[in-house]
Amino acid sequence: MLRNRKFQLIASLLIAVVLWLYVVGNVNPTIVASVRGIEVEMTGEDELADLGMSANLDAPETVDIVIRGSRSDVNEAKKSDIRATVDVSDCNYGKNEGEIRISFPEEISGVTIDQMAPEKVAFTVE
Repeated sequence: MLRNRKFQLIASLLIAVVLWLYVVGNVNPTIVASVRGIEVEMTGEDELADLGMSANLDAPETVDIVIRGSRSDVNEAKKSDIRATVDVSDCNYGKNEGEIRISFPEEISGVTIDQMAPEKVAFTVE
């Protein structure tokens, strides 16, 4: 009975490992991951410069996001490749608030954003 029990334990463990490898390798399940501290960059500053103005973030801003996608795409999404931008080209003199846009490299197509905080950033146009 003891030998039979050891055999069942080893067989069960081996089957579990094989099934886990199959799911991770072939099924490519959907997972969720958190990416924190992505620096917000301003775009459209050239248009403001043409008008003799410049924009400054009111505070050093970073954004935290929660992404969802296939395991391979989420694992490929590195913090350094994710861009968070705010367009300042159509803003007026004084205090403004702009929506943060997140972009991923072209090779990462199956990733979506579940949550983002903050969604907007404050900046001043002078």
